[in-house]
Amino acid sequence: MDLALRCAILAEDKTTVENIIIADQSFANSIGAIVCGTIDVTKGDKYEDGYFYRDGIKLIPDLTEIEKLRFIVDNLIVDNLKVQSQIDIIIGKKVTEGGDT
Repeated sequence: MDLALRCAILAEDKTTVENIIIADQSFANSIGAIVCGTIDVTKGDKYEDGYFYRDGIKLIPDLTEIEKLRFIVDNLIVDNLKVQSQIDIIIGKKVTEGGDT
């Protein structure tokens, strides 16, 4: 059994979202629906070049909890590297100036 997915039904102009349904992949494909998954698509949004837009702004998918945690961890790693670099600079200055570390 296929997974139920959020899908957008486009109007006759093939760019305006007319309706949102829940369907499995095969049914969505058979009726020409566009799978939108975690993207917060609503009626009236535009679909162009494989992306959804609202008021000209590209809509992006909501992050899963794992993706949110990965983003936090990545930022902590970068912050840690910056702090370590600053510590290395301070230690380097102390050593070249002959001061105590």
